Amino acid sequence: MKKYYLININVFILLCTLTACSAFLEEKADSFLLASTDVNATMLEAQLQGAYKSLLWYKNDRPVMVGITGTDEAQGKAVEVNYWAEQGALDRYNASLNSDNSFTAWMWNTGYFSISRANMVIRSVKNVSEISDEEKSSKEAEARYIRAMSYFTLAQYFGKVPLITEHTEPSTEPDYPREELSLIYKFVIDDLEYAETNLRTGYRNGRATAGAAKALMMKTYMYAQPESGFRDYAKAKKQFEEIEQLGKYSLQEKYEELFMPEHENGVESVYEFQFEYPDEPSHAQYYTGSRGIGEYGPGSGYAMFLPTQRYLGLFTEGDGDERFKASVRTEFYRDGELITSAPDPEYIAPHCKKYEDDRQVHSWNSAKNIYYIRYADLILLYAECLNDEGKLTEAKQQVKKVRDRAKVTTPITANSKQEMLDFIYEERMRELGMEGWRRFDLVRRGADYFAGEVDKYNAFAKGNVKTHHALYPIPSNEINMNNGISPEDQNPGYN
Repeated sequence: MKKYYLININVFILLCTLTACSAFLEEKADSFLLASTDVNATMLEAQLQGAYKSLLWYKNDRPVMVGITGTDEAQGKAVEVNYWAEQGALDRYNASLNSDNSFTAWMWNTGYFSISRANMVIRSVKNVSEISDEEKSSKEAEARYIRAMSYFTLAQYFGKVPLITEHTEPSTEPDYPREELSLIYKFVIDDLEYAETNLRTGYRNGRATAGAAKALMMKTYMYAQPESGFRDYAKAKKQFEEIEQLGKYSLQEKYEELFMPEHENGVESVYEFQFEYPDEPSHAQYYTGSRGIGEYGPGSGYAMFLPTQRYLGLFTEGDGDERFKASVRTEFYRDGELITSAPDPEYIAPHCKKYEDDRQVHSWNSAKNIYYIRYADLILLYAECLNDEGKLTEAKQQVKKVRDRAKVTTPITANSKQEMLDFIYEERMRELGMEGWRRFDLVRRGADYFAGEVDKYNAFAKGNVKTHHALYPIPSNEINMNNGISPEDQNPGYN
């Protein structure tokens, strides 16, 4: 991707008044090109690249852990949980998980920053004369995909949120209320339907495609909160069948290859976040690697979280499952010597391996792409749709595709719809562990299920996590700066 970006000054003012965006203002001014009312094709592409770039902030730096830690598959390292209250709150679910929490606010800010940039493209594209109508529609479709992704994410984390569109008038005194989930998800689906119809981008090049739009639509129909009226497994199933008809995706031959840099944007990738060194490092290895090694070499880093015993226990020794070795580092070497002891036992406890970037000597420079949606994820969701229809045999056949790739030798023993649902959820953790979907998976089975599983399997959360934690708090700066949201509009259970 080219490294230049544009942002309309009015939209920038709107963004800053709408969100608690002080962290974003730290970006150097010379990274923005202030756009005039006249936008040519080059400037439009720069705006669009800026919108894509904004999505990287969901996975850049420490926020890579949001959605992973604080679940039953991963929990914070004790030294981190005990040192930094705001970060520790993601696992402890204590009083520090409040409206001033910078980690949850980061998700809010990233969402509205990317929405702002997408809206700018949608406004601009109509006034560009040098490109064809088909190309205009395709670029607008890309922007709509970006916007849909962020509204989907915001609704998952926060529930009802303000709806800011390309038609929203910027204001220094914003008055944007939280909208009902039915309206938010309708907007998401409308954007994705436009995208799947009009996208003309090539596959696996880091840009939105018709397949990516259909995949996110499938996700929306399965993850939308039931009260929104958009939870619909039959429609999700139809989207997967349309994805199959595209003939664009297949499982990577070997599971371990998924996490090798040479297979970025590979056959299984539906959409992935595009990082590169030195312009856009993610630092993901640094925040998942072992302190026992230090900052240099394979597996090195300064891990924020570790896999839970629940996650590790899902793998049975001797069943042939190759996913454990590809996902978890259990041996740690410094200067070629195996490390057998450390000042803190957690330094050499099993660590997440998926974000390791062996191209970089220093773990801080890690810049490997990070998956958003991959094909195996969709296969497992499709199996869930089949199971929902009572088609147990067909559901097992789909799950078996994923397990066969991983060389699993043990059979699927589920014999009822409920047993199969539980098995699929465990299989999703084995397949997608620490890739960022676990929190959303737990929540979509209900707040009671989410709280029960986290309480049972996350040691820091035990006794603290409650059903209201299925949503994160609305940031305090949003409440203070947006006249449309009052303290009484805060999500229940938060101050």
